[in-house]
Order: sequence, then C-alpha cells, then structure tokens
Amino acid sequence: MQVNKNGIAVQTPGKKKKTMTTKKRNHKRRAPNYHLQLRRFVLIDDEAEVEIVVPCFSPILELLTKDGWREIK
Repeated sequence: MQVNKNGIAVQTPGKKKKTMTTKKRNHKRRAPNYHLQLRRFVLIDDEAEVEIVVPCFSPILELLTKDGWREIK
C-alpha cells in the first residue's frame, strides 16, 4: 500500500488478469467443414485426354454431362 499526500493509505490497482476475448475464443474453436465433395471427369477427343476435378455442385455437373464429359469413379 502507498500513502497519498494527505497520509491516507491508498491501494494501487494491481495487474488485471488477462482473459481471452470472445473473438479470440471463437477463433480457436474448430470451424465446421463446408468443403464440397470433389468429382473427377474425363473427356477424350482427337487423341487427347483431358481430366478435371470439380466440386460436387449441380449446375457444373449438369453442364459437363451435357457436353460429353464422363465421370471417373
């Protein structure tokens, strides 16, 4: 304890205990897995083979199957 200029005892504030903020706490939690499944397609044309890997997303899959791409399983 310290004494002020009038001779009265004054308690000095000690160091506050650092707590983890909510933002940091939420950041440390594991995020949910939002990754899409991947699918492989192949197109063989004029002696060339092209292979692509795309996420399992219905508009993309519809376009590929209409254009003659075949799925590799």
